Amino acid sequence: MVSTLRRSLVESIGVGLLCLACAGLASATDSPLTVIQATMHEILAILQDPAYQDPDQSQVRIQKIREVALPQFDSREIAKRTLGVHWRDRTEEQRQEFIRLFTDLIEKTYSSTLDRYREDTEFFFDREHIDGSYAEVDSRILAPSLNKTFSLSYRLHLVEGRWLIYDVVIENVSMVRNYRTQFNRIINKSSYENLVQSIESKLKQLAASPS
Repeated sequence: MVSTLRRSLVESIGVGLLCLACAGLASATDSPLTVIQATMHEILAILQDPAYQDPDQSQVRIQKIREVALPQFDSREIAKRTLGVHWRDRTEEQRQEFIRLFTDLIEKTYSSTLDRYREDTEFFFDREHIDGSYAEVDSRILAPSLNKTFSLSYRLHLVEGRWLIYDVVIENVSMVRNYRTQFNRIINKSSYENLVQSIESKLKQLAASPS
């Protein structure tokens, strides 16, 4: 079920999507590595801005990150890859609904973990590999407050001259593949409609949880 993700993986996805949020303020002619590096300080500035440190500013901080993040990844491609073979059986209306629900699920899942990575977080970029219209950028995140180092790889593709992320691999676990496995299991055991209900239920649960 959607609600049974391992906590450690959810937290890692949170870190990964923090960096995914950092993927787009450079120009479209820049390399994937430059695109990610160029905006890292912008996102960290939001996370560390004294104006947003009070508990009642948490949602403002998250919203500012969201405004930067959402245009920078290919939400349709991520949703399509996550739904897998079941995508082709969906109407366009169902696809748009799934994109919205899955984007909300990712946002609400990782937003509650961001505060854990605001202080003393360090980013290291190890390798960039470009193969035509596809690319992969390897990096690491050191979070001293958690005494953890996470390996992250970003998978990007060119869309109308822009590098957009379509997957993030955290500690050798693909976010897309992880969710696809869960969603496929739900659909095969019951139905696509049940998957939608499961996601909606998870979203309500996350909304009701204290931030």
